[in-house]
Amino acid sequence: MAPQPPPPPPELPLQKHLRRMLEALAEGQKRHAQWKEMWERQHAEEMEKWAERHAEAVEKGAERWAQGVEKWAERHAQGVERWAQGVEKWAEHMGSLGGEHQDKKERRKWERRMARERWKEEQRALRRQRELEEANPMMGWVFALAAVVMTVMAIINVHTLWWLIFVALGMGAASAGILGRVHQLRLQEGQKQGLGTGQEAQEEAREEAPERSTEAEAPRQVEDPRTARVDTLCDKLLAELRAGPGVLREVVHQPEQTVEGLRKSCHELARRERELRALSPPEEERRLEEERARLAARVESERDEVVKERLEGALRLLDEQRKQRAELATAASRLEAEHMRLYYTLENLYTQVLRVRSADAAGADVAGAGLRRSVEQLGLEMDAVAEAMEEVHRDAPPRTRVPTR
Repeated sequence: MAPQPPPPPPELPLQKHLRRMLEALAEGQKRHAQWKEMWERQHAEEMEKWAERHAEAVEKGAERWAQGVEKWAERHAQGVERWAQGVEKWAEHMGSLGGEHQDKKERRKWERRMARERWKEEQRALRRQRELEEANPMMGWVFALAAVVMTVMAIINVHTLWWLIFVALGMGAASAGILGRVHQLRLQEGQKQGLGTGQEAQEEAREEAPERSTEAEAPRQVEDPRTARVDTLCDKLLAELRAGPGVLREVVHQPEQTVEGLRKSCHELARRERELRALSPPEEERRLEEERARLAARVESERDEVVKERLEGALRLLDEQRKQRAELATAASRLEAEHMRLYYTLENLYTQVLRVRSADAAGADVAGAGLRRSVEQLGLEMDAVAEAMEEVHRDAPPRTRVPTR
């Protein structure tokens, strides 16, 4: 038979009282926790209700305050508006009394202030210029040498003569200021000399420019013999018109303007003809002909339809280009013909002028009538020239008829 555990010892009265006290404490803590939880829940509910009531009160208070501020702002704005109206009326009244006088007074005060500022600036500029002119480079180098000597002495006897460093700094600063002013003065003198030489060079260039232009124009005038012939003929015609009898002055009232207009028209015809000739030179025509022959041969020998179609398109474009170049050549030929016709018309007019000068009193009327017909013919020729040039250059400005009377 297994041994039985010994029975527990009997509970003492003190232990019993201690156990009951611990149980009571545990029960009290449990109830305290329950009461605390209930109180916290009630407190939270009360705080939530209080927050809601406080928020409503704050919202109502803010609304009432905003309404009050709005009313105050309206009253203040009305007061400010009334004050501004009063100030405006007062300003109008004062302006009607002495506005012009006040404006003049303020203007004179401002002018005096600006005059004082200008005078001060001029005085400062004069003082700076005087300082620049009075700067002595020898004095600057003396100060620099003294600063170097004092610096060396201070370095050698640093324990006793260290204070010479500050004296050397002052002398060095003075030397730098003097030498800087000397350098600035030399720069000013150099700029003045440069401006003088620049102006002289510009004047020389202006004087040489007409000479160069005349020298450059001379070869251009010699390039085209037609231009030289027109100039010679126009000079002769102008001289004859000036020295001719009264019949010439009755027919041609403005000889200088007329002859100059004819000269410019002939030159313009020759110039535009040269431009059109330059756009389509003969070697370019030969190149296009050779390219067309090669392209036509390739079109004939090509078997692919797509390639053949595109080559035919290129051939059409090449033919169109040749056609346009032919039109340019035709326009140049027309201008050449107009120039030739105008030149011979000028020669005919010159011959008529010579005839009028050499005719006697009886034949002067007949010669004058022929001269009038020549002048009218010249006007018609000028109209034809203008129309031809407008056909060639549609983008050029319209040309007015040269006055021949």
